[in-house]
Amino acid sequence: MYPSNKKKKVWREEKERLLKMTLEERRKEYIRDYVSLSTILSWKEEMKSKGQNDEENTQGAPQMKKSLSEKVSLYRGDITLLEVDAIVNAANASLLGGGGVDGCIHRAAGPCLLAECRNLNGCETGHAKITCGYDLPAKYVIHTVGPIARGHINGSHKEDLANCYQSSLKLVKENNLRSVAFPCISTGIYGFPNEPAAVIALGTIKEWLAKNHQEVDRIIFCVFLEVDFKIYKKKMNEFFPVDDNNEGTDADMKEDSEGPEPKGLSPPHKKSKAKKPESSKDSSEDESGPEEKQTVEEMEGQSQDAGGLRFLLRSLLGLIHRDGVNTTPVPSPALEDKAEVHKDEADSAKDDNTIKDSDMTNHSVCDQELPNVRKMELA
Repeated sequence: MYPSNKKKKVWREEKERLLKMTLEERRKEYIRDYVSLSTILSWKEEMKSKGQNDEENTQGAPQMKKSLSEKVSLYRGDITLLEVDAIVNAANASLLGGGGVDGCIHRAAGPCLLAECRNLNGCETGHAKITCGYDLPAKYVIHTVGPIARGHINGSHKEDLANCYQSSLKLVKENNLRSVAFPCISTGIYGFPNEPAAVIALGTIKEWLAKNHQEVDRIIFCVFLEVDFKIYKKKMNEFFPVDDNNEGTDADMKEDSEGPEPKGLSPPHKKSKAKKPESSKDSSEDESGPEEKQTVEEMEGQSQDAGGLRFLLRSLLGLIHRDGVNTTPVPSPALEDKAEVHKDEADSAKDDNTIKDSDMTNHSVCDQELPNVRKMELA
């Protein structure tokens, strides 16, 4: 048997053997110390242990916020000592080990981890792959490749980093894992700024937990450096508040309440101001009679006024001629109103031929019987 085939057989057999063992059986083979999950406080328990009264602080707090604070922990120490279902490795694209947390995990897990990683054919940025934990207290290792930022981040870097957490959590759910520990991905040699990285990690995991909080028992943010510990300790209250009285909850509530309000309220005010004049104009035009429309036309120009007056006089003379009245009428506002009413009734009853005849007679009567009115019209 060739050496490569022997190594492949060794890691496959070792993986199968370890995954069949119970927790007590695995503990007998640990070659290093370990940190049990039961000794790591949840964020809610840690806040209570600092002198907070549970009944007072949790009164009136939303159930979702309380449950999420019970699902997460902040731990500062060596991630390779955590006895959880899986730890996440901030790996490089080759998955063959490197510096920082990647090198620490490979050294602690032993040569079988590297042998299995050789069969994974690397990993793309933002993706994740899973292997056995071998000599680690953790059952599995989830390898994910973060973006290389070198101190300057853009939208693509942020999206890739969020995908690292999402891809890892997807593997957690697919493999029915109940506990997982995340390191600070890409903040080492890859140069992703610490605080933006923490905000992305906390926000992505909170969003996933809100939809899948029944799928896991604990997600641990495992930090090693003091700078990351301070950042996470401050931000944890903002993303996973224990109660509504502390500053973190107030900030979260302000973001939820104040943020959407200006965007949601300002457009309706603008629309209402723009629509009211239009609706008032439409209603005034519909409710106003012919006299009000004529008044508006008179204000707009003398030409429109003359046209409206000409139409009114012709209609009036047509009615007089039809009724057989030959006396010369004296135009008055009341007579004009009456003529308009008769005109509306006549228009609905007449056919096209009658209208043509009346129009012709209007001209003749206008020329013969109303010379004074004709002069007024021309004036």
